[in-house]
Amino acid sequence: MTILYSIGLGVLSALIVGFLVRRMMFTGTGAARNTIVSLAMGLSIWPITLQAYRLLGIAEGGQYPTLDMSFPAIMVFLLLFAWFIVIQMFVLLAIELVLPTGSLTSLLRSAPKIPTWYRRLNRLAQIQKILIQFGLSRYLKPRIPTLRVSLREIASTTRDALAAAGVTFIKLGQFIATRGDMIPHEFVEEFSTLQAGVPPVPFREVKDQLEAQWGRPVAEVFEEFDEVPFAAASVAQVHRAVTWEGRVVAVKVQRPKIRKQVRADCDIVLTLAERLERSTDWASRVGIGKLARSFVDSLQGELDYRGELAHIEALRTADETGRSTSGTDSMVRIPRVYKEYSGEYVLVMDLIEGVPLSHATEVIDSLSELARNEIAQDLFLMVVRQVLGKGIFHADLHAGNIVISPAGRAGLVDFGAVGRIDKRDRRAIALLLMAFDSQNSQAATAAILDLLGTPSDVNLRELQREIGQILLKYGDGQPGSTSAALFGELIDFVVDFGFPMPVSVATAFRAISTLEGSITRLNPELNLLALVTQNGRSLLREVGGLGVDRHEAALYAAAVGPQIAELPGQLSRIAGHLQDGTLDVGTSGLNISMIKNLLKSTVEQFIQVIVSTALILGGVILMAANFGPQLAPELKLFTYFGAWVLLVGSVIAALVLAPALRQRMAWDRLG
Repeated sequence: MTILYSIGLGVLSALIVGFLVRRMMFTGTGAARNTIVSLAMGLSIWPITLQAYRLLGIAEGGQYPTLDMSFPAIMVFLLLFAWFIVIQMFVLLAIELVLPTGSLTSLLRSAPKIPTWYRRLNRLAQIQKILIQFGLSRYLKPRIPTLRVSLREIASTTRDALAAAGVTFIKLGQFIATRGDMIPHEFVEEFSTLQAGVPPVPFREVKDQLEAQWGRPVAEVFEEFDEVPFAAASVAQVHRAVTWEGRVVAVKVQRPKIRKQVRADCDIVLTLAERLERSTDWASRVGIGKLARSFVDSLQGELDYRGELAHIEALRTADETGRSTSGTDSMVRIPRVYKEYSGEYVLVMDLIEGVPLSHATEVIDSLSELARNEIAQDLFLMVVRQVLGKGIFHADLHAGNIVISPAGRAGLVDFGAVGRIDKRDRRAIALLLMAFDSQNSQAATAAILDLLGTPSDVNLRELQREIGQILLKYGDGQPGSTSAALFGELIDFVVDFGFPMPVSVATAFRAISTLEGSITRLNPELNLLALVTQNGRSLLREVGGLGVDRHEAALYAAAVGPQIAELPGQLSRIAGHLQDGTLDVGTSGLNISMIKNLLKSTVEQFIQVIVSTALILGGVILMAANFGPQLAPELKLFTYFGAWVLLVGSVIAALVLAPALRQRMAWDRLG
């Protein structure tokens, strides 16, 4: 009977506490934990009450409380019951703070993911080991330590660590190399050399993926298929095949399970970036979290070959349109793609015969100077058509992505990295290149301001003077006058002046300077600035001239016409507000009602804190005073009353504490 009665007390306590916590304290607790805690407290109420009776000298020893108990016994029992409820409320709040409602359910739902978490933790341990091995763990500290090594040495060491960490981190280094507006040029130069030299996987491991894409055996799709790949990279490998129509094609197939590894590594990259941005000054200044998210989005896009297929078609269209307009042929090919054979994991295109320019020393030496110059010229014009003509361009034309044959033909491969730039920026880049060719600092300044905007505190005359110095340094065939050096110094210059560098513009600059590195392999005496001089008219023709044509002028007029028509009315309203003193400048983001509510809530909480503090102190004083009529042999009336005052103060304190805890947990979840 005692156990049943105790359980009944526990259930009653659960109901009362559930109502108080959910309704009075404005935060929810789980039903399961509420019931468990309430039952535990309820089962202990009566034994503790009996112990209190013995301490206070109250002669009550029943097995459970009844209404025919003495008045002091009933009063003490009610006080203890109330205190048990308050204590239980604080216990539930503490549990909610440490283990929010739904945590256990979420943990059970996440149980199938434990193997994935284990693999990620194991991978994170490998990354940590590599950081320690190359001495880079010191940069996880809040401040970069002072080192007696050059920035070049740090960049070189970091490059080696990225290469050791595998495909995702190699891609990360290559991506960082495109952000010269944010990263020191030493890192850009070192990371640009990152290449993944990995052995191919056996054909049996990619065969299932190919046949899943095509829905039939490989032998039915192609007349010939070479099971040994002729090229292998970190993400894919390429096989030679022949269609039933006799066309020689390259079949690019993604490595099996590479996406799982990349996904896990991307999680690690984002985690490390968030940690660095929170804990280090340098990462916060660079904005490494935004950079990491941009990289992850870019890499995930590269893993879907349908995007690369669209890139190739767009670049091929741009090149064909440019060649048909100029009436010239090109010695550089962009392969044709075969949509019927291509998909998310497989890409089929014409095979470009030849050797990558990075390993084609013998082939280049066998070509005449005229042939090498023609290939370099056609490469330049092709990129001009891409960047300035259509605004979509191959963003990674390093020597490994250009193939050259003994017959004096060349072609482009690997179209995963593609940049896009709008027409206004294309015109500004053309103007900038021609301004450097003609040593016109005013035109160059105008182009930079059009590309990047004008910071509010910039000194335009000083800006033009500095640009003039760069013109003198890189113009007229001076030693070191290369586009790579020019754009590198130009990016450093605009960043120092406080210009925000758009990603599209930085990518275009890097694409042009990377192309120059490839061109100089064909002829070390050539550079891009010299080609700009030789092909000034082609530049203007590709971008459509530096002026605004009649069609564009009509579009501008149609866009600004309605705004001009509304201008008199807007000026009239501003004048009216000036006259009656109601002009409000820059306060549209303020919500007066919200401010009033915030002040009201703050004042109410402040008053509650004062009242609860006063009640708690008053209750403690009354209990410590120990005076007044005897309620029990060892209990004075005012001591008993002080316990109730202390209880009320504790409840009010809980009313203030619970919303604060809930707000803190909400901010923690957002953070």
